[in-house]
Amino acid sequence: MVNPPSSALSDLFTRRSFVAVGALGTLALAACSSQTKPVAEGSASPGTASSPASTSAAPKEFTGTVEVYPALDEIEINPIEKVKVTSADSTLTEVTVTTAEGQKLAGALSEDGSSWTSTENMLFHSTYTVSWTAQDAQGARGQGESTFSTVSPAYEADAHMNIADGASYGIGQIIQFNFSEPVINKAEVEKRITVTGGGDRAGKFRWYSDYMVRYRPADKWATNSTVTVTIDIFGLDLGKGMIGNHTTTRSFKTWNKRYALADNNTKTIKMYVDDVLVREAYITLGNPEWPSVVGQLPIMEKAESYYFNPGSLELKKGDAHYYEPFWASWTSRLTSGGVFVHQALPGAWSSVGAYNVSHGCIGMLPEDVKFFYDTFGVGDIVETINTGYLQADPDDGYGDWNIPFENYDDEAWVGNW
Repeated sequence: MVNPPSSALSDLFTRRSFVAVGALGTLALAACSSQTKPVAEGSASPGTASSPASTSAAPKEFTGTVEVYPALDEIEINPIEKVKVTSADSTLTEVTVTTAEGQKLAGALSEDGSSWTSTENMLFHSTYTVSWTAQDAQGARGQGESTFSTVSPAYEADAHMNIADGASYGIGQIIQFNFSEPVINKAEVEKRITVTGGGDRAGKFRWYSDYMVRYRPADKWATNSTVTVTIDIFGLDLGKGMIGNHTTTRSFKTWNKRYALADNNTKTIKMYVDDVLVREAYITLGNPEWPSVVGQLPIMEKAESYYFNPGSLELKKGDAHYYEPFWASWTSRLTSGGVFVHQALPGAWSSVGAYNVSHGCIGMLPEDVKFFYDTFGVGDIVETINTGYLQADPDDGYGDWNIPFENYDDEAWVGNW
């Protein structure tokens, strides 16, 4: 039965090593090491260590001791571990560590030949063979070989960021990390994430589940700046023996400040660029049965057209609020649940600026919504006020800016959503 490499097992693995004493005849396992009986130089041996043939009449034995870590037949070795071959009484002359496919692991032999240590990380779910040759104090030569394997796919974990390297976003962009396996050691993961630039504002993490965490600064990112994010979980135990398999760095840029304020009292949306009002337009918001959420929401994605399906709201034909599926124009998504800024349908144009007839979206007339679409992008903030309804749940979209910064890392803190 294969057990995952917990911290306790990792300590155990660290103490286990493959030891060759002399040239191998029979293999005897003792405690956490293996030993071999010496064989006279010039004789043949079927084991993992042997002395080369000699023309001398007097046979020589290799009497040195060589230790190998990881030990013979060890499994689930963390790829961040160093492969080490050491000898206290002999000189190592050659060490090679290769995968079953023949890929060599880089390493360095010490000047005195007493040790060899790998200098790069190993691959996941790979079998490695360690081969060594050494010469003892009497000049006899020996050689040995052992194998071990690294973490298997069942215990491999990765993380994905919601930002694209080299992309540009609005100053309200939230950084999100999604993990393939549940994270138990959350504090350790946070230590492995660094965020620099963007005004170098203090930031905090908020965990929404064992699989997802977000990061935001105390205030919006600085305009026209660069933000660099690195997550280094290679070799990190996320918990329950799940080992992170990568180090990833991505950078994104921010553009100038763009902010929109939708007010139910006036049925208008005001669009600001660098705090200057550039356009004011009439809107229609969610009807009394489907009121629009309030608060600040960054734009998540944009599309010139998007298929609106009433089934996503669990509406069926015959329901009071059912509508025929349609392609909405000039759409900017604000929540995962389906709140968009988009062009109102022609049948609703007479209600724009007068009545709320949508299912929670912000509807505008064609020229106004086209201006909004061309001006605002992913990460720009749209704030809605005075609908009398709640905020969007922060994990339904990126409602993180509605959480006071002092409460952001408190998962138990709940606002008016």
